[in-house]
Amino acid sequence: MYRIALNVAISIVRREVQHRSVFTPLEEELHDTGSPLSTDHDATKRMERLRRFIAAEPPFERALLLLYLEDKPQKDIAEILGITPTNVSTKISRLKQRIRTEI
Repeated sequence: MYRIALNVAISIVRREVQHRSVFTPLEEELHDTGSPLSTDHDATKRMERLRRFIAAEPPFERALLLLYLEDKPQKDIAEILGITPTNVSTKISRLKQRIRTEI
């Protein structure tokens, strides 16, 4: 049952990503750094590194991260993925830390 729910969640996320870009708010945030040294090229490179990071993740972590980037509540993410809200929070925190160190 867990595996079916996970596959359905991943399919939904893929469909939504095809229809709209989940990265738009993050791109705007990266472009709006306020620093005169920041350029569009730098932001584009960072976004590309983030996309590569997400693509390299296993399906479960990728689904978790994409749902988080879509601003889904932790409770909803937990229900979709079949884990507890506390586990969602822990996994997201660990993913954020890895993103900070790897990107």
